[in-house]
Amino acid sequence: MGYVPPPTPQHGLEEGPILLKDGRTAFLRRAGPKDLPLFVEFLRRLSPESLRMRFFSPISPEKAAELLLSAKPEEEKVNLIVLAGDPPRMVATGEYVRLKGEDTAEVAFLVDDAFQGKGLGTLLLERLALIAAKRGVRRFQAYVLAENQKMLNVFMESGFQVRAHRDSGEIEVEFGILLEEQAAARFEWREKVSTIASLHPFFFPRGVAVVGASRDPESIGYRILENLIFGRFQGPVYPVNEAIGKEGGTVGPLLAYPRVESIPGPVDLAVIAVPKERVWEALEASGRRGVRAAIVLTTGFTEGEARELADKARRHGMRLLGPGSLGMVHTHPDVRLAAGLAPLPKPGPLAISSQSGTLGRAVMAYAEGMGLGISSFVSLGAKADLSSNDLLQFWEEDERTRVILLYLESFGNPRRFSRLARRIGKKKPILAVHPSRDPLVRTLFAQAGVIRANNLEEAFDVAALLALGQLPENNRVRLISNASGPSNLALEALREGGLAVEHVDLGSAAKAEAFAQALEEALQSEAGSVFLLFVPMGFASEEEFLALLERAEGSKLLLACVMGSPGVRARVAGRVALYRFPESAAIALSRAWAYKAWREEPLHFPDFPDLRLEEARKLLEGKTALTQAEGAALLACFGLPLGKGEGLSLKLTAKPHPLFGPVLTLVLPTPLGDQVLGQRLSPLTQKDAQELVKPIAHGQNPDGAPLDPTPYQEILLRLSRLLEELPQVEEVSLELSGPRVTRFAVRLQGNPEPRSRHAHPKPR
Repeated sequence: MGYVPPPTPQHGLEEGPILLKDGRTAFLRRAGPKDLPLFVEFLRRLSPESLRMRFFSPISPEKAAELLLSAKPEEEKVNLIVLAGDPPRMVATGEYVRLKGEDTAEVAFLVDDAFQGKGLGTLLLERLALIAAKRGVRRFQAYVLAENQKMLNVFMESGFQVRAHRDSGEIEVEFGILLEEQAAARFEWREKVSTIASLHPFFFPRGVAVVGASRDPESIGYRILENLIFGRFQGPVYPVNEAIGKEGGTVGPLLAYPRVESIPGPVDLAVIAVPKERVWEALEASGRRGVRAAIVLTTGFTEGEARELADKARRHGMRLLGPGSLGMVHTHPDVRLAAGLAPLPKPGPLAISSQSGTLGRAVMAYAEGMGLGISSFVSLGAKADLSSNDLLQFWEEDERTRVILLYLESFGNPRRFSRLARRIGKKKPILAVHPSRDPLVRTLFAQAGVIRANNLEEAFDVAALLALGQLPENNRVRLISNASGPSNLALEALREGGLAVEHVDLGSAAKAEAFAQALEEALQSEAGSVFLLFVPMGFASEEEFLALLERAEGSKLLLACVMGSPGVRARVAGRVALYRFPESAAIALSRAWAYKAWREEPLHFPDFPDLRLEEARKLLEGKTALTQAEGAALLACFGLPLGKGEGLSLKLTAKPHPLFGPVLTLVLPTPLGDQVLGQRLSPLTQKDAQELVKPIAHGQNPDGAPLDPTPYQEILLRLSRLLEELPQVEEVSLELSGPRVTRFAVRLQGNPEPRSRHAHPKPR
């Protein structure tokens, strides 16, 4: 079994917004001495039974609060609290305590009676385990009253390997917290359940309130109502307009309401389109009404103001889309939701997320023109709360979505995005367009299995093929054509994409019968896909060619190019993807094959049993800089070979990036300067390391002997593990030869100047 990278929360590990099991929002942070009044108020709300379950005997709230906040000098204590509501109230706390230097800690939780069963105990256990593991704790133990079945279930269902021992009326549970695949999978599953629950009011609202509804046909509020009504939303729609509502008037055929609170029926989703200064009030009123989801179309908010809006929504248990969103659509027949400025499109397998609202609407229109229907579309706007990371988890489980298309302008949490994309991409393809040409963005997509398109046209070329729900069975493609020039363009693009081409040239005088026979033979061949290229030459008509495609049977992936055909560049016709240009079809097929190859590659993070993690952590305790001997000892703890070596000389650096985290760069020194061989983001899989050393895989050592890249791969993987285990190590530079580390520099957080050192002291 390999190394399991710890889960990456969407927000901070120790502080930030969290989601409860029912999808409602709360806030997590560390507790401190100033929180004593919060603790006392929290404990006073608890039932005597809850207090007894936690403290095993009667205790006053004041005394209990002091106990929870106190720590002895010889102890290390981490205490987390959860806040919910407006104003925020404490609803849960969890802590671990250990004697300094010990590797076992005692863990305990306490949850408000009204919030039990919402996953808070489990969430606190997960966060405390991740924090403790980073600090060298290896095991948790807890003492639970035998009748406290709820708390015992939290431990038993955690995914950790729990051992329980009963002593009289108490049960002692103990378990290792070093992450294994089962526990990591449970962590991810629980987060997905909470995220999907939080998005349910957006995608399946029981009722929609349009705050800012208007009778003016030119207004945004009017157009929102129009799209909801004409899209035949399968639920009640409530126009909210204070002036019209007070008079008991209507907006169109619908009765208007003066306030959100006066709406009589169920309302899960509020679409807010009012002037900026009134958005706060509208959001507040929606929260008081119990609305679970809000879409803010209003623009003009600064980044700080957008964050404040999101915080206000969370205090009311709501999720926020926007501000500056164009809205969203969901074509599910039970919903038919067009909540915004985009009308309901034709249903289909494509899910789209876009940071640009106007671009998103144009993209939907283009998709419809190419016969590619939409399962759902979401305009993210300022991404103050809802992001593509949330949507990916919903679409992962959405049976109507076969292909995910993301237009990204920025990343909120790229490490979380990478982890999600790696998981979800194993089930369904993720296409992404990013306007930046930053090589790190390309690296992120490549490692995560995301199909990167250079532009939107290319994205839709690929989407048309993937929407068929098939992938190439292998890398062999049968190309059938009647024109040599276009065939050469296709051949070059296919070969560049790593495909083996079996070309059948029928000649320019080929008739429909020749195409039919060649297609039948291709469908019976061992080729994984069939590509037909047709140029009207007067011997076979386009109608005959298209009819031939309609009659085609079999399980192979089928695509065709009809040159000279008017319309969009790519379109879906039954079980065939049709293209106007041969390169478009060839590039789409190449991308589909590359995705298939990535999908079948196991996601393996190698582990190394000889790592001395405890020794490394103790070495760094209290330090902001390392001596030469300490730096060498640190590298040795991770099995990095030190000393002189003979062989190819390389440089390997690991530097922090404010968004992407540690970036590993492999460099080949040359007389003309350093040549960058490649970059990867930590943590590295076995495949990532192989790809990074691929430029030297067929090279030679200075003595002419063939170069073995395996030891270099291992160095990459060991350095990546060091960075993951020790976040206080900010930068590492290694000079390699042999491969061995001949010189190194290690910089810790808080020390701006790394010093380059020889792997062994020079004699004086």
